[in-house]
Amino acid sequence: MVGFIEQIFSEFPFGIAIAMVVFLAILLVIWLLLPLWVLFIQWNTSKMKDEIRNLVDRLDKRQWDEKGREKVGQRD
Repeated sequence: MVGFIEQIFSEFPFGIAIAMVVFLAILLVIWLLLPLWVLFIQWNTSKMKDEIRNLVDRLDKRQWDEKGREKVGQRD
């Protein structure tokens, strides 16, 4: 890796070599962090799906309880 960077600095002007090294460093960081980012998004999305399911279940149970109470109240 060091030899590659030295070759860039020896073959290109200093400013262009710095720009290339910075660009390659950014690409390396993105390449390393992208899988972690995708895993985080998948984990967060599944967590949100679970929360939405729990909320829907609560609403359904609440509506069912209210309907049951109304029926019981009508009998009295």
